[in-house]
Amino acid sequence: MNIAGVGLTTLGIIAMSIHTSPLDLVKDLRDVRSILSAREKAERRGSPSTAWQQLSLELSLRLQTSLDVEWIIEQFMNMIHAHMLYDGYQYSVSSPDFTLKTGRDQGHSCHYNLSIDTAELGSLALYRGRKFAESELMLLENLLASLVYPLRNAILYRSALLMAHRDVLTGVNNRSTFDATVTREINLAHRNGSDLAMLVIDIDHFKRVNDTYGHAAGDEVIRTVAQLIQLSVRNTDHVFRYGGEEFVVLLEASDCEKACVAADRILESVRTAEVVWQDQKLSTAVSIGVSCLTRTDSASELFGRADRALYEAKKTGRDQYQIA
Repeated sequence: MNIAGVGLTTLGIIAMSIHTSPLDLVKDLRDVRSILSAREKAERRGSPSTAWQQLSLELSLRLQTSLDVEWIIEQFMNMIHAHMLYDGYQYSVSSPDFTLKTGRDQGHSCHYNLSIDTAELGSLALYRGRKFAESELMLLENLLASLVYPLRNAILYRSALLMAHRDVLTGVNNRSTFDATVTREINLAHRNGSDLAMLVIDIDHFKRVNDTYGHAAGDEVIRTVAQLIQLSVRNTDHVFRYGGEEFVVLLEASDCEKACVAADRILESVRTAEVVWQDQKLSTAVSIGVSCLTRTDSASELFGRADRALYEAKKTGRDQYQIA
């Protein structure tokens, strides 16, 4: 069964659908008594509409005390659970990329797409083994009005923080983020006795691209190489644009052998890529310097060795890696 067009008409924020599971799951009676008791107490304090308005106001004030997306969603769902049963939920937003999932995602469900004007605030889905009653959905929709503005502010704040740490051209981490991250990762590796490796990467013959095709073509090469580096390493590794056509990668829990495998993967990925600029195919290649953390290394020492190894890779032919 699909129900569309149900929502808060004053805000225009919600599109909902309910999907009935093919299995008629057993009705879950957990916490029903406490939920009914909470409703009765709220209604005894005044009329039902007044009680829910007061609840909505209290929820809105509480959610506005933080700019953390995860905290806001968790607080909202905790409040919902005090008044209606659910077995799990999932919230996700694409920009910035964030997903929060709790409990199971099977059975009956209700889905809400949240937005204010042109601002997309993600989607929220609730799941449980039996159908959601109309009165429960009405309550949920009323309380969603208390969520959207604090959520919008938190998403804007999260996006601003991410932008402050990102290189505008490539979308990877920037130089200032590198300076903070490398010190933290070295300290963690020393404390835990774990491995850490660094790759310093430079695009070969980059000046020739700029001189021949212009700086816009050079920017396209930089963007492409950044994407290829990201695709060649793990999600747990850190990619930075260090400056110009130079990148740095921090490989967590990686010794020299693993670092060399990653370097080979990056070399092959860039070497076989095709960058097309104004119907011209531009060949690309990189040189890589590899260094592996020692017990006494500082950030400058680890980087210095990788940088010298990069120089050797350039000096001895390019399109290769050298180990410090």
